[in-house]
Amino acid sequence: MMKRKGKMIVRAGLLLLVGLISALALAGCSESEAIKIGEAQGGRPVKTVTLAGGDQKTAWRFPGAVRSLRDVELSFRVGGPVVAITVDRGQKVRKGAVIARIDRRDFEVAVKTLAANLAVSRAQLKEAEHQYRRYETLSAQNAAAQATFDGIIAAYEVAKASVDASGKRLEEAKNSLNDTVLIAPFDGYIHRKYIDSHETVAQGQPVVSLVDLDHLEVEVAIPEGMLPIIREVGSIACQFDALPGETVSATVKEVSKTPNPSNRSYPLYLTLNGNDDHRIRPGMASEVTLTARGRQVGFLVPETAVVNTSQASTFVWVVDEKEMSVRQVPVHLLGMAQSGLRVDGALEEGMRVIAAGARGLTEGRKVRLLPAPSPTNVGGEL
Repeated sequence: MMKRKGKMIVRAGLLLLVGLISALALAGCSESEAIKIGEAQGGRPVKTVTLAGGDQKTAWRFPGAVRSLRDVELSFRVGGPVVAITVDRGQKVRKGAVIARIDRRDFEVAVKTLAANLAVSRAQLKEAEHQYRRYETLSAQNAAAQATFDGIIAAYEVAKASVDASGKRLEEAKNSLNDTVLIAPFDGYIHRKYIDSHETVAQGQPVVSLVDLDHLEVEVAIPEGMLPIIREVGSIACQFDALPGETVSATVKEVSKTPNPSNRSYPLYLTLNGNDDHRIRPGMASEVTLTARGRQVGFLVPETAVVNTSQASTFVWVVDEKEMSVRQVPVHLLGMAQSGLRVDGALEEGMRVIAAGARGLTEGRKVRLLPAPSPTNVGGEL
């Protein structure tokens, strides 16, 4: 009895040892060897998804940043000592409101001086014109030498030019006098103050910055593939981290004609519709949702289905179900969703796209479709 029991134990040990060796052999089998085994059984095993349209509207989400259509630094067109700054940081100002003033005295003196010079020039012109008329009559009667008359004509022309020049200098002086007052070019808020009263500023030196909060836009970077379908966008909604639960609509303003050289995306500019309470400010982050107008655009595929190469080409592998082989189809990335990527290209509803096993495939390679996971298979592992 004891001998039989010992033999059973030895036999069980041998079976266990054989099982361990088999397991180690299978564990040591590389992925490439497993693939070869699968191909020997009828082609490379791959998982696929079938392209299908949907009843829901297509939507894309992109991060964006708010900026003001008008955000300028105001400066004087003349230089001089500032006698008053009438605004404070954060203050709202109306178009035409006085922002600051420069001492006017030197400019007023210049205007008076040039006005007197213009009066002298006009008097000289009047005398030159009188001489011209007089010698014009004498010349017609051959009672004056032609050389003398030519000199009179030249003096008359110089007097006219002097009046014109004096008038322009006086106009410039008056403009400079008016430029001693800095006014707001539009309604807005004082964002920064760069100087204080009694400082002397140079021409063009920034005094304050003025930002318009009534007209804001959101800048979004979109991929190249979305350019042809921007016209399909029917509604745009913007949400902000600073305003949880609130949504603000927007409209397309323009798409940049040139891409961002760093990532080849194109800036899309959206005009916000309404910011009466001015709670949205330049620099805020936004999540922008673009919704297509009444139809699906592109197809939704798993992220693993989209292949990028070193040549910056993007494609998916499509299965030819008659030949059970694969071919490349270039695609454009339209956007991201929670369940995958939305792509567009020479794709049709009902096509099978490889979702797993795309690595190392070549054009025309034979494949074998793996069965879909069981509905009761949690995680899709079986």
